[in-house]
Amino acid sequence: MLGEHGHDDPPIGNMRHQHAFVLVGEQNIFGVHMTQYHCEIHKYQIIVKFVLPEPVRAELRRVRGLFPSDALVLCNQPGDAAPHEPFRSFSIPELASGRVQTFKADIFQGLRPASEAEEASPHFFPWDKARVRPVIGDIDVRVERIVTFRPFDHHRQLPPYATYLLFGHGAEAHMTNLQTAALATTPFEPPAFGPDYDHVMSLAKPVDWLEAPLLEAGIVVTVPKVPLIDPVTGKPTIPCKLIFADGEEFEVIYRGLGPVKKVTAGATYLQCTAVCNGPGGSVSTAKVMPCDGPDCCHLSIMPKIYWVL
Repeated sequence: MLGEHGHDDPPIGNMRHQHAFVLVGEQNIFGVHMTQYHCEIHKYQIIVKFVLPEPVRAELRRVRGLFPSDALVLCNQPGDAAPHEPFRSFSIPELASGRVQTFKADIFQGLRPASEAEEASPHFFPWDKARVRPVIGDIDVRVERIVTFRPFDHHRQLPPYATYLLFGHGAEAHMTNLQTAALATTPFEPPAFGPDYDHVMSLAKPVDWLEAPLLEAGIVVTVPKVPLIDPVTGKPTIPCKLIFADGEEFEVIYRGLGPVKKVTAGATYLQCTAVCNGPGGSVSTAKVMPCDGPDCCHLSIMPKIYWVL
C-alpha cells in the first residue's frame, strides 16, 4: 500500500535554477516560461505578469520597435540571494506560490546557436552570460500576479486539435498553446515525453468580443486550423512550419464548444519542438522529435554583437 511506505520516500521538491521567459506585451508585460518535458525543474507552464522599472520598459519599447518579431527573453540571474535581497535562482513552484515577489534578471535578444558539445551538456543554459550578453542587464523584476500555472501530468494525451490560452490586458492580447507531455516510452526504455510544441505569439488586433476580466484571467480556446492527431492513422501531426502569418485571421472556438470567434495573428516569438521535447541523441527521444532542421525551432537568432567569443 502507498500509505505504508510513504514515510520511507524522500520529500518531493524542486531545485532552484535559472528559467527563460518569452516576453510579450508593451503596456502590460507578461513572461511565458519555456518548457522542457524531460527536465523536472522546467515541467511547468506558467505565465507571469511582470512589473519592470520605467527605464527598462522604455528600452524594451525601443528594441521592440527596431526588431518587432525578435524574441526578447527574460532570465533570472543565477546564484543565491543575500538575506532580504531579491531572488536570483528560484524554482517555478516558488514563483507560482507567491514566495518570489522580486528577483534580479537580464533580458536577451533571441538565441545564440549552440554547439553540439553545449547541447550535450546536461546543465547547459543558452543564456549563460559566459557565452552571451544581455540587451538589457541587471534589472529588478517585480511579480504582479500569476496568470496561469500548469504542472505537466504525464498521462495526459494530445487533443485532436491544438488548445491555446488566450490572455492579455486592455488592447493587447496574446496566445500560447496548452501543452501535453505524455509519456511516450515503455517501462523498458529511457523515458521520453511528447511530442508537442511550445508556441508564444501576440495578436495584431484587440479581442473586442471578450470581457476584460476574462482576457486578464485567460480563456481556453481550440484552434481548428491546427490538428494534432491524424484522424485516419491516429498519429501525431505536430506543426513544424510556422503556423500563422503576421496579420492572418483565424478561428478559435471558446472552450472547444463555441461560440466560434475570429482573431488576428501578430508576431510569433517562439514556435519550437526542439527544446520542449529534447534533448536529442537517444533512441527514445527520437520518438518524440517531430521536426528537424530549421523547422525544429523558430526563435530569432541573437545578433552577434551580443555573443561572447
